[in-house]
Amino acid sequence: MTGDVQYGTEVASVYDSLIAPAMPAEDAVELLRPHVTGARVLEVGVGTGRIAVPVAALAAELVGIDNSAPMLDEFRAKAVPGNVALVQADFRRPLPVDGPFDAAYSTMGSLACVGTREELTSALTHVREVLAPGGVLCLEYYATSAYRPLVAQHVLTVPTPHHGGTTTFTVTLDDRDVLTMGTRVDEDGRPPVEFGESVLLIERDEVEACLKQAGFAVDEVRPAEGLQPYDWYTVRSTA
Repeated sequence: MTGDVQYGTEVASVYDSLIAPAMPAEDAVELLRPHVTGARVLEVGVGTGRIAVPVAALAAELVGIDNSAPMLDEFRAKAVPGNVALVQADFRRPLPVDGPFDAAYSTMGSLACVGTREELTSALTHVREVLAPGGVLCLEYYATSAYRPLVAQHVLTVPTPHHGGTTTFTVTLDDRDVLTMGTRVDEDGRPPVEFGESVLLIERDEVEACLKQAGFAVDEVRPAEGLQPYDWYTVRSTA
């Protein structure tokens, strides 16, 4: 999200069939459960509703924001729960939603879709501004332990989970710590789908520093294990 919308029509066209099945929602929902049950909740990067639908079954109300109209359209084409509102918005700017929220969350590294540490701090500040004092933010952030080896390998082709075919990743990291990953999905019997994404790849202590500058206290960090792609942070608004 260092420029225009990253996750556009190409990603939306394959997200529910190819990408979401590779990242089951259950583990994230269980980590969120104590913070979202009965609460007014904000999801940053709601996408097609992979996490929002099960969380809405626990929450009193959920507002999901995303800057991608195609991803939101995919969600709207399904049965959006009655206690869910969807808003097209860019978290790099003040959020056009009415706070306060009891809790917020962002999964699959959505908040890493920035170009600088300052932009990350600003985005986190925008989330904190709509949280109630003491409100919790849970977020997944790209784990350097998983992605730096991919940078060294540069090109990686793997079988596509749950479907025939392969997915090829082409990965680079520039001197500003912006990771760029091109993805090509070759599914049996379908034309290839290609898309790209750029994220800020920084170490955990730098993520924690940005969180603290944005007005959060870090309660817990769960480092990624093995080849897991994301670290999990649980933080609390101090404002």
